[in-house]
Amino acid sequence: MMLDDACAWFDLDAEDTAEVIVAAAQIAADDALSARVAEVVRQLGDHFEELKLWNLLELPSLFDPVVDRDASAAVRWLYVVAFAEFLPTTLAAHARRGIPEATSRATIADLGRHVRIARRLYGVRACIEQHWLQAHLRGILYDLGRLQFNLARLELDQRQLDEAGIDATPGTVVVETHIPEAGPLAADAVDASFAQAQSFFGAHFPELGTIRYATCDSWLLDPQLSDIVPGSNIARFGARYRLFRTARESDQSALDFVFRAPTTPREQLPRDTRLQRGLLDHLAARGHIDARYGWLEVPAGASDR
Repeated sequence: MMLDDACAWFDLDAEDTAEVIVAAAQIAADDALSARVAEVVRQLGDHFEELKLWNLLELPSLFDPVVDRDASAAVRWLYVVAFAEFLPTTLAAHARRGIPEATSRATIADLGRHVRIARRLYGVRACIEQHWLQAHLRGILYDLGRLQFNLARLELDQRQLDEAGIDATPGTVVVETHIPEAGPLAADAVDASFAQAQSFFGAHFPELGTIRYATCDSWLLDPQLSDIVPGSNIARFGARYRLFRTARESDQSALDFVFRAPTTPREQLPRDTRLQRGLLDHLAARGHIDARYGWLEVPAGASDR
């Protein structure tokens, strides 16, 4: 696959693509950077379709987008060059599993979405979400409409599972739910995504059996949202899940998701929407937002074929 073809799959614009091509030439001329790309490709292959999202690949940040304004193209785009080299392996596996090309394209295009988010956040053209994006290349995460789902195994102990009321055991295969930046979290669009999940993974990963449960680990599941933005799409989304007892403070994650302005002082953030106002007022009153981990039963749905 040509590099510009891979960039098209990644949904990069013409300027990003031109920089990636420059980066690839710089990397090819540097033994240390070439070895780093080869190591990323090796790790992707070694952990392909392994049902664990994080802490598998060593993908260190190569520059700080806030302070390293003059980082070379090779540094800013190294992970895209590595992902492009591995992409044919990912797409070949998709084809073997009969995954529709439209689903493959929507899934892989998430890279471009995060490149554009980074540009809004920091004003740089770069890939800085390599830990997240490796899941797409490893063949465990798929875009199914409004939501994304990745294959995983429950890592809680039996006591925690029993307390949460889920009929499962440690190691049970589930799909983890993710909410990309893709417009309103409308209930009908969410319903449609969940309706696809069981049949999609049943058709294309039959060796895993029927997947009964979806999980989600996010501040969007904080029950306080029903008071902060009552009746909102976000509050209704979180209410779908039954919660495990795990919780952690997640103020900054919520602010980053809502405002995409990590370097802006809180008092200068906009108050244009009900969510923006509600979140800022809640935090100003010394409240906190908690990331919660929850589960729901995946409905049976029609085949994606």
